Amino acid sequence: MNKKFCAVILLSFFFASSLWAQSENNGVWTSIGAEKKFRKWDFSTTAELRTNVSSAEIDRLSFQFETSYNILKPLKAGLAYEYIYFHDLKYSDYQPRQRYIFFVQGNQKFGDFTISLREKVQRTIKDEQDRITESGSYDTYKINPEWNWRNRLKVEYNIPHFPVNPSLSFESFYQLNNPEGNTFNKLRYTLSFNYKLSKHHKIEVYGLVNKKINVSTPATLCIGGFGYTFSF
Repeated sequence: MNKKFCAVILLSFFFASSLWAQSENNGVWTSIGAEKKFRKWDFSTTAELRTNVSSAEIDRLSFQFETSYNILKPLKAGLAYEYIYFHDLKYSDYQPRQRYIFFVQGNQKFGDFTISLREKVQRTIKDEQDRITESGSYDTYKINPEWNWRNRLKVEYNIPHFPVNPSLSFESFYQLNNPEGNTFNKLRYTLSFNYKLSKHHKIEVYGLVNKKINVSTPATLCIGGFGYTFSF
């Protein structure tokens, strides 16, 4: 079993390395979290660090608190708050951001496959105090606060008698309050492998492609990621 698990981990890292080889813009995301189930309620908290390998710099550090309620067995709704310490590349400084999230998620099993659809609306408030131009005035963000609708479709396969579950997901980001016209501005593709070490410990290894579209400077970011979650 350990040999199979190691093979899966190596495969996932090979996938992430292949993504990095296709782009000069790549990074690593790592996270650690805790979650608790209480009757129909779920509570969780997560700390995440994102780095840009190309520039050897930290992109952002964030802390998120989330709660959700199981309305029906396959359907839940939730709220989340996220504090983000964001690296503004244009001004080479770090700025705090606050994000408020509402989401609804449904899951349906088909044999060994589980298909989930998550609809999320998020409001991000940006700090503009450090964006000072040469003239001494503040250079404000075009959209602040920023509203986005995120739509994620995920397919997970539960391999019988095997502790690793692979999954594939696609997520779109749609602007809700762009004064120049709302449009899809980001697409995200993720291949991940989840491994439950024990009743209380699980890890996730994944490769992710993040594409910015319909913007003045479209870019593709290739990510290798690792996450650990403690359940109690």
